[in-house]
Amino acid sequence: MDSGPAVLSAVLDALPALPPVAWLVHSGTAYLVVNAVHIAALGLGVGAAVLLDLRLLQAVGRAVPLALIGPFLSRAAAAGLGLAAATGLWLFAVRGSEYLNNPAFLAKLALIGLALVNVAAMHGTGRWASTLQAGRAGGIARLQAGLSLVLWLGALLAGRWIGFLL
Repeated sequence: MDSGPAVLSAVLDALPALPPVAWLVHSGTAYLVVNAVHIAALGLGVGAAVLLDLRLLQAVGRAVPLALIGPFLSRAAAAGLGLAAATGLWLFAVRGSEYLNNPAFLAKLALIGLALVNVAAMHGTGRWASTLQAGRAGGIARLQAGLSLVLWLGALLAGRWIGFLL
């Protein structure tokens, strides 16, 4: 007999009692502020990722050297998405069981996971460093930039869809 689902359910049911989560549960203002920070962080993270992808695709910012703007946009995307992940986990803890039964939330997680695999492939293979050094994206890097656009924007759309299914 697999007790995994029962353990997960018990953990998810216990999360709202933790002090930082209980604060969100009982304070509409706190929930509002954390949710607003989550949205702002997504704006920074996804916005920077989209601009970077568009620059790699040579659709915008061709006059700005990639070696100058690329690292800035990459770090901005990482900072924004890191903060979005932290606030997202905090918000998730309020109603974890409901979120895990929401197909839009599951789609969002899948898209974020695929987007992060794409980022890891770009950086882990040295493609990012060689793209910066060359000053322009090669074919595979452009393909990854296009995939990144679809995945991050898809995750954003799935995130907006969540509220319509709760």
